[in-house]
Amino acid sequence: MENIKTLEQIKRPWVVAHRGYRALYPENTLVAFEAAIGVNADMIELDVSLTRDRIPVVIHDNTLDRTTNGSGGVSEHTLAELKELDAGSWFSTKFSGEEIPTLEELLMSVKGRITVNIEIKPESFESPVVPDGIESQICELVEKLEMGDSVLISSFEHFFFARIQRWY
Repeated sequence: MENIKTLEQIKRPWVVAHRGYRALYPENTLVAFEAAIGVNADMIELDVSLTRDRIPVVIHDNTLDRTTNGSGGVSEHTLAELKELDAGSWFSTKFSGEEIPTLEELLMSVKGRITVNIEIKPESFESPVVPDGIESQICELVEKLEMGDSVLISSFEHFFFARIQRWY
């Protein structure tokens, strides 16, 4: 399902691949999302955080310890530093060398093939008064890639909704 209008026509529960096909692949990696597309999921769900140099990357935790060979907070590292990490071998050695994808890399790789639910975790937010927070970066990227009809943005933080509505 490549866009939200197509999803609305499905007369059964939607199949959403949470963090990709994470039962068989390392979560939130390109290989996990490709596998989800391969088994005809209707939507993929992913989580984003900002790097120290303010690049949105796809990772669930706000720390690197559980799903990479690195440690510390995602926001404490630059994108270049994160790209040196292994985000696959924690799951299985056959996935050694999988990288933490940027949000742009992920969106470009799935564009036109599946709907994407981007979740912004509370710990990813900066102060509610910061005008250029993570949601601005996400919206700019979705607009740049012309994917507004195939991206859903979700969060548990109420102030996020007012900030995101400025874009649309």
